[in-house]
Amino acid sequence: MSGETTIAKELIDGAMAQAEQDPAMSEDSMAHAILSGILATLCASRSRRDIDNFIEFELDNQADSDMVITRGC
Repeated sequence: MSGETTIAKELIDGAMAQAEQDPAMSEDSMAHAILSGILATLCASRSRRDIDNFIEFELDNQADSDMVITRGC
């Protein structure tokens, strides 16, 4: 894992743990807040099309359960 990925995972895990422990917070709302902040940061240096493509790529790679593996007949 790259240094950036490790730091990002630690930050997200910490924020999600805090949301889970605080009855005034929601994990779903925390995830939305994190995503909104990241999108705002990306919008400063990337085009909408670039961000759309990145998100589509990431979602395609996160959805392992949707993959259908076929073997040649």
